[in-house]
Amino acid sequence: MKVLLSTCCSLILVFWTCSTELQAGSETTTLFQTGKMHFEAGEYQKAVEAFSRALQIVEPDTSNVHLVRLARAQAYYGKGDFKRAWADLNAVLRSDGLDGETLVSGLMLRATLNLDYGKDKKAFDDFAAAINTSHVNNSLRSLSFTNRGIALINRGEVDQALNDLNQAISIDPKSGFAHAARGLAYLRADKLESALRDGQRAMSLNPDPPTAKIAQRILKEFSVTGSSPFRVSVPLNEHGQIFVQVRFSKNGPPHRFLLDTGATYSVVNRRLLMEISRESKVQEIGKSKVVLADGSTHPVTRYRVRNTYLFDLPLGEIEVHVFDRKTKGVMNLLGTRSLSNVVVSIDNAKGKVEISRKDVPRNTTETN
Repeated sequence: MKVLLSTCCSLILVFWTCSTELQAGSETTTLFQTGKMHFEAGEYQKAVEAFSRALQIVEPDTSNVHLVRLARAQAYYGKGDFKRAWADLNAVLRSDGLDGETLVSGLMLRATLNLDYGKDKKAFDDFAAAINTSHVNNSLRSLSFTNRGIALINRGEVDQALNDLNQAISIDPKSGFAHAARGLAYLRADKLESALRDGQRAMSLNPDPPTAKIAQRILKEFSVTGSSPFRVSVPLNEHGQIFVQVRFSKNGPPHRFLLDTGATYSVVNRRLLMEISRESKVQEIGKSKVVLADGSTHPVTRYRVRNTYLFDLPLGEIEVHVFDRKTKGVMNLLGTRSLSNVVVSIDNAKGKVEISRKDVPRNTTETN
């Protein structure tokens, strides 16, 4: 059985949270603000050009040089020029007398680059150093915890991520970015009501485009239409994945599953199995092995679950597999063997999936 591993959320770094202001002549300040405007619009090459012109006229060996060079490093990173991003970043971090906010911003960018190069230990050392660096900017301190929290989500360490994201929100309760990131962590933790609340909260806080993108991704998962015992329509996400809600009794709590038409069997984690056993009859039926998307093979225990519902559609009795060893990055998965009572129709052009009962004609009038 092939299990689709979770897709990583991109780590977002916002240097502009740093409140240290450029102290320079009007021309340098204008160029810096122009670069910032291009950066926020995603026009990274134009941002690089503006910051480069500012560096040509800014007074050397001052804090202004560090601010402009760090801004250009992020613009280089945005356009995918990692080599030049490293060069600017190293020039800043090797300098003496950096103020706390500039140092923190540099450490977080270096952590991001290290993650891109697969150097996780170095990245998390930089996150820890950023969190422990002394400064008085609560927005930046909150951002430090948020960025590490997102990195932990990507590693599959959701409980630790939630600890960081709770801390980020306690420091800055009005951080839309922290709420959006925590909403994503709650989704991964199968805490759907909490995820929905955080997604809505993030959108209410006048989010910037990166934050809004995360929050909208969360809320899109809840944009289900036509849910009934006959059929339901759910959205495809930006990666073409189908996330659905599964219950194990008629009025039981919903659980988040990836519906994977390329997988044969369904998979749940052991914690969810314990919850299922309180809602429905669960019977162990044997041992087996599964193959993940990375080609690795893992032993599992097979269970039969008596009552299962896909939203309001009855699936009846299904078989689920539970990993015998702890395995990171694997989410609850609904495979094709659990879908014998329904038809799944995917419309890639419209970005929608319709799921309907096999025994009900498509033109049946629906009543709730």
